[in-house]
Amino acid sequence: MGAFPNARAPRVLWAGIKENPELARLQQNIEKSLVSIGFEAEDRPFTPHLTLCRIKSAEDGRSLGKLLSESRVEAKAAFPVSSFAFIKSVLKPSGAEYTPIREFALTAQNN
Repeated sequence: MGAFPNARAPRVLWAGIKENPELARLQQNIEKSLVSIGFEAEDRPFTPHLTLCRIKSAEDGRSLGKLLSESRVEAKAAFPVSSFAFIKSVLKPSGAEYTPIREFALTAQNN
């Protein structure tokens, strides 16, 4: 588990995903496709993760950061992934608003 931008003052809590060649290849293919239609390439390294929550207040972030620094949380789980989706995320004062843009099925050929 970790936090963005850092564990001292987290704004996002995440669970890491073990890197694997198929996931790295999928990410590279998506990025190449986006660059080819005019998006800028990401300058940060790819960090496979699941976002668990967003933290609204700085005070809550500091409290959670303290808890994270005092504990070592590790969970392991394996689960199949049959699709992925592009999701639009708009941060609002009332909370994040997520809108699915498009879902893509994974098959044995591109899995």
